[in-house]
Amino acid sequence: MQIYKAIKLRAYPSKTQIALLNNHFGCVRFIYNYFLSYKTQQYKLTGKSASFVQMSRELTKLKKLEEYSWLSEVSRQSLHHSLANLDKAYNNFFKKKAKFPKFKSKGHHKQSFSVGAFFCKVKATGVHLPLIGTIKCDISLLPDDYKLLSATVSKNASGKIFISLNIQTDMPDLIIDTTKPVIGIDFGIKTFITTSDGDKYEHPKPFRKYQLKLAKEQRILARRKNGSKRRVKQKHRVATVYEKITNIRQDFLHKLSRKLVGENQAIYVEDLNLEQMKKRFGRSINDLGWAEFLRQLSYKGLWYGCEIEKIDRFFPSSKTCSKCGWVKQDLSLKDRAWECPTCLTEHDRDINAAKNVLEYGRVDRNSRTGRATCSVNCEAQLEQTLSTHSQTRDIPVRALINLRPCIHIKDTKEIPIIPARLQHATSHLRDWTNSLSIQDRI
Repeated sequence: MQIYKAIKLRAYPSKTQIALLNNHFGCVRFIYNYFLSYKTQQYKLTGKSASFVQMSRELTKLKKLEEYSWLSEVSRQSLHHSLANLDKAYNNFFKKKAKFPKFKSKGHHKQSFSVGAFFCKVKATGVHLPLIGTIKCDISLLPDDYKLLSATVSKNASGKIFISLNIQTDMPDLIIDTTKPVIGIDFGIKTFITTSDGDKYEHPKPFRKYQLKLAKEQRILARRKNGSKRRVKQKHRVATVYEKITNIRQDFLHKLSRKLVGENQAIYVEDLNLEQMKKRFGRSINDLGWAEFLRQLSYKGLWYGCEIEKIDRFFPSSKTCSKCGWVKQDLSLKDRAWECPTCLTEHDRDINAAKNVLEYGRVDRNSRTGRATCSVNCEAQLEQTLSTHSQTRDIPVRALINLRPCIHIKDTKEIPIIPARLQHATSHLRDWTNSLSIQDRI
C-alpha cells in the first residue's frame, strides 16, 4: 500500500543561508501578491482570469526587466510553486471551496516556499536546496525506502526554520488484530476523554497555564513603538510563549492518539459540532484541540491498523442509561453522576456516555455490514429488560435498540436486524413489540 507522508524536520542553517532563505521568502511573497493583483485586474477587464501558463510567461518577461532583476537571485522553481499555489487558491474560490485569496504580509507569523523534488536532494548531513546549499538537519525520521516529491521550507514566528519533505513510501497492508479490544470515547471539557473501559485522561490545558504570562508579554508589546528594535524583540518573546503552548498541546495529543490506536482494534467517537461549541464555551474548546486529536486518530488508524468511526451526532449518549436504555431528559451539564430510576444503576456521566458510544457504534456498524452477531448474551439482557418493565409492560424503543442488532427469544421469535438510527428503527420495533403486546414509546 502506497501512502503519502509529510515529514517535518528542524533545520539549522548558517548565517549566510538564513540571508538566502529570507531572500526566497520575500521574492515568493512578492510574486504571489503581484500576480494576485494581476489576475484580479484581468478578471475585471475581460471577465476571465489569467491561467497558470499566462502567469508563467508574464513572470519570464518580468524577470528580464532591470527593475525586477533581483528575482533571478532565487530559485525559479520556488517562484513557479508560488504561482501554482495562487492558481489553486483562485480556482478553489470559484468552486466555493475557500474564501478569496488574500495578499501575503511581510509581518505574518509564517513564511514559506517550496522546491520540486528534481532540484533538491537529501544527503547524510541534511537537505540540499538550489542556490542555498545543504542545510543541516536530522534525517533519521525518514524511512529507508521512499520517493521524494517536494520540499517546503518554512519559518515560524519565533524564527525557527523547518523543512517539510513530501514523500511517497510503501507500507504493508495491515490486518486488524481482532484480539485487541474495542472502545468508545466520550469527549469532555473537565476530562479530555473518557473511555468505555473507565479510563480518564486529563488535558494539560497549556493555554490556561500560560495565560497570565502571555498577557504580561502582550501588554509589554503594546507599549513598544512600531518599527523599533525593542518591539521586534518583544514580538519574538510573545511568539515563544505561543510556541510553547502549541508544543505542549501537540505533544500530549500525539502521545495519547498513538497509545489508543496501538492498544485497540476499533475506536468509536462522537461527531462533535465544534463550531457551535466554540460559541458557547469559547477558548476552552480551542485549548483542548479536539479537531486535531480526531485528525491524528484518523491517519494513525490507517497506519497502524485501527478503525476509527463516528457515531450519530444527535445520539443522547450522556442521557441514556447504558444498562437498560432509559433516557433522562432533564440531565444538565452540572450533573456529573446520576441514578437510573428504572434499573437503579448509579452512573458516572462520562463513563456512561462512553459505554453508550461503544454500543451505538457496534449496532450502527452491524446494521451497515449486515452482521447480526452480538458480543454479549442478548437473551439474558432482554429478559432483564422485560422484567424491569414487567409492571407497566412499557418498553422504550431506545431500550430495545440498546440490546444489539439481533435478539433471540425463548419462543424462537427474533427481532430482525435493527438499524442503528432511532428514526429508522421505530417502524421495525413497532411491528415486533405489537406482536408481544408491548406498547412502544419514543
